[in-house]
Amino acid sequence: MIYTVTPNPALDITWGVPGWERGSTTRVTDIMESPGGKGLNVARVADQLGADACALGPLGGATGERVRELFASLAPRVQTRWIASPVPTRRSVALVDEQVSIFNEAGQAPPREVWSRCAESLASVLAPGDVCAICGSLPGDSRASDITPIFEAAKASGARIILDTSGTALVDAASYADVLKPNEHELRAATGCSTIDEGARMLLGRGAAWVFVSRGADGMDLYTHGRSWHASSDPTITGNPTGAGDAAVAAIATHLEWRVVLTEKDSLMALADAVATSTAAVVRPTAGEIDMSVRASVLQSTAPVRLSPLPTH
Repeated sequence: MIYTVTPNPALDITWGVPGWERGSTTRVTDIMESPGGKGLNVARVADQLGADACALGPLGGATGERVRELFASLAPRVQTRWIASPVPTRRSVALVDEQVSIFNEAGQAPPREVWSRCAESLASVLAPGDVCAICGSLPGDSRASDITPIFEAAKASGARIILDTSGTALVDAASYADVLKPNEHELRAATGCSTIDEGARMLLGRGAAWVFVSRGADGMDLYTHGRSWHASSDPTITGNPTGAGDAAVAAIATHLEWRVVLTEKDSLMALADAVATSTAAVVRPTAGEIDMSVRASVLQSTAPVRLSPLPTH
């Protein structure tokens, strides 16, 4: 089973506002709502890949209830373990004209007992062979130490842990993870390193076995202890990059299930699949969806290339 934890889910609201100008009054012509949050997207894509998936996270207020309803409608096969929170679930509003302007609420930090209940819920179901993907930002002024009970519960269960986050949380929680999946900008910002190689080496030194670094249209790099690889994406396939990273995490998760030992062959298969599945997400209009035919086509033509060995000193 693939379990996803979304510490900071959102109600994504898209407004069609033709002719919108800053400081003006504009009529909204189209409104669309969807459940937002990286872990929710990962669970939906994992389900489309044929994996059993379960999404977990705190929800609160009317927006939280709306996220619950929308997710049940969009992903009826995905199990859920929602944790009641006294703080309202945040909103993310996209204004769509010729360009897209996005306004993200930061979310409010919930009381610590919410994280404890998340950890207890995970501990009651996680088992060796499972995968736990902890994805996205932390709400408000929350720090990685606040969700330590979640990491500890996942680690104690024997499940494989994937961490896809940014900021100080990426470095602070790296020691709990088997796999890290930042993008290149998040990696540099979190580690303070000037190059991807240096940043990846720092994270490997924290205990991770694999570090995947997504590089947008340039594909993805994979770092293991002593080796690094690159897989290119198809430059002719373009579209909406939102959710591509989440699709990559879902693909990686499917290659971690039931792996007692993580081999180089497993890592290269995961790298190729991550690139193919993220490309398959780009052609879809919203996050949490993939085009299976595009994935199959790209996967057939994706061959990871070994980069120079990482320095050992």
